[in-house]
Amino acid sequence: MAAKREKPTLPTDTDWPAETVAWFNAWRDDRCSDRWDERQWQYVMDTAIVHALVYGSNDFGALAELDKRLRFMGLTFED
Repeated sequence: MAAKREKPTLPTDTDWPAETVAWFNAWRDDRCSDRWDERQWQYVMDTAIVHALVYGSNDFGALAELDKRLRFMGLTFED
C-alpha cells in the first residue's frame, strides 16, 4: 500500500477566484486524493488554471476545456 503523500496547495502568487479555491480545496480534502502522485496533482493544478479562467475571468471559451478535464477526473452528472 502506498504511503499517504503531502498534498499541494494553490500557489500564493496568484489571485485565485473564490470558486477555484473552493474547488481545489474540495479535492485536497477528499480522501480519494490521499495517494495521488505528482502527475495527478499537476493535472489538478493545470485544471485549476482553466477553472480560474472560467470563474475569474469569465472566459467562457475555456468551458469546453474545463468540461473535458472534469470529465477526465470522473466528474460527470449525466444519467
